[in-house]
Amino acid sequence: MATSESQLELFHCLPIPTGDLNDLYDFQAIRMVVVHNIMLRGFNSMAYYCSEVEPNTTKFDAFLDYSSQIIELLHDHHSMEEEMYFPFLERNLGAGAMSENVSGHDTFKPQLEHLDDLVKQLRAHQTAWNMVEFRKATLDLLSPLRKHLGEEIDTLRAWKLKDHFTIAELQGFESALEERIKSNSSLTKSLQLLYVNGDAVHAAW
Repeated sequence: MATSESQLELFHCLPIPTGDLNDLYDFQAIRMVVVHNIMLRGFNSMAYYCSEVEPNTTKFDAFLDYSSQIIELLHDHHSMEEEMYFPFLERNLGAGAMSENVSGHDTFKPQLEHLDDLVKQLRAHQTAWNMVEFRKATLDLLSPLRKHLGEEIDTLRAWKLKDHFTIAELQGFESALEERIKSNSSLTKSLQLLYVNGDAVHAAW
């Protein structure tokens, strides 16, 4: 029996840390929570709205396209962390300081791969649509993902960064990150995705 929307238990977003957005030390954890919440809202919306689409409709195709973008955002976010952000932090915090964050990505890797493959097969018309299966795959990912996204924030607290980084060092990273985002983002998709799921004021819902 399919779970109705009134019975569906979604995953709350993370509370936004207190601090000053204009302070680069405070900004690290605040930004990370905002980005994490964008992904949580994205996957929540996939679980919620999957009951409102039917195959062979433009709405269905748009839903799968949206789902694919949410998954791609998570992949891109983890690539940025593992290739750029965590190595930068470990230069001053010490080798292995971010190892638990990296290993945390592995805790939901099978669920992410399963959902990713399912969406790809649906878009390629290689498997039949099953709303119950799709919703379960999404919620199976959300459970360990939500836990990891919350745990990661404690490694980015301002008090910890202040002891190891200068403002100039953080500014240098921000400039490099901005260039990476510009080169990897789509003006027609990325900005809309962030706009639809972004909310730095009313977390956590």
